[in-house]
Amino acid sequence: MNTKPEKIVPQRQISGEKLVFLITEVGFLVVLAIWGGPAWVGVVVPAIFVEIYSGSQLHSLGMLMPAALWLGLCTLTGNRELFFPYAMYVMAFMVIRLWERGRGTAIMGGIFCGGLFLFIRWLQNATMSVLLVEGVVAAGIIFALGAFCWQGLNRGWMRMIGLLGASLLAYTGLAL
Repeated sequence: MNTKPEKIVPQRQISGEKLVFLITEVGFLVVLAIWGGPAWVGVVVPAIFVEIYSGSQLHSLGMLMPAALWLGLCTLTGNRELFFPYAMYVMAFMVIRLWERGRGTAIMGGIFCGGLFLFIRWLQNATMSVLLVEGVVAAGIIFALGAFCWQGLNRGWMRMIGLLGASLLAYTGLAL
């Protein structure tokens, strides 16, 4: 018979910063779900997982949230094509955020996000010619992001320029 008392392991308390991160994250997803629907949420969920995997930093989650501006423009104008620049912004976020973990990981994250976008578009009955153009533009954006990060430009405010640049390349790609 063991007469020694059991060692009590203290439970970890959620810090204030983590709580704010969780509240912000859930609020962001709720806004996307209400105004955008499942497709808009589906594209961003892997990026949220990437953020959690990379350290759940509130400031980098703040870099993801401007993607919702495309949802706002889509809602105001009724132009459903703005889903593409939104998805490419999210894809760029994944590549830039994962670059610190490794080049291959970042490129694979971008390919996954681009593939997820194309799958969603296929479910939305997009034509094969539209899917081909969007796929080529997405691949070009991944290539450009790889060069951007390889040059070491994915630091500080340059990250935002990379995210906006990828998103604007996608918007330009809508003209194809």
